[in-house]
Amino acid sequence: MSIGFAVLSLVPLTLAFYIPALLGTATLKERGEAYRVKAAILFAVGFGGITLVHLILRSGSAVQIATTLGVSLVQISLALALAAFTVYKLAD
Repeated sequence: MSIGFAVLSLVPLTLAFYIPALLGTATLKERGEAYRVKAAILFAVGFGGITLVHLILRSGSAVQIATTLGVSLVQISLALALAAFTVYKLAD
């Protein structure tokens, strides 16, 4: 039961990460190779901004910051996977 609650608590932030992931993936997929820099900026600003706010709200010890960064990396990976799946399905 507690595992279910832990997974459900990760969903809102994963959805927040999904927005810059979707924008960056769509830019990269639809525009081609010349838009890699723009997609990288979208990823960096989007993911960095959300992670920064998350760290500010959960400021504490070094262990808490490391845990927050680790969880954020997992959520970013999941958001990128969902965005890639969405963009590739919409493009076909």
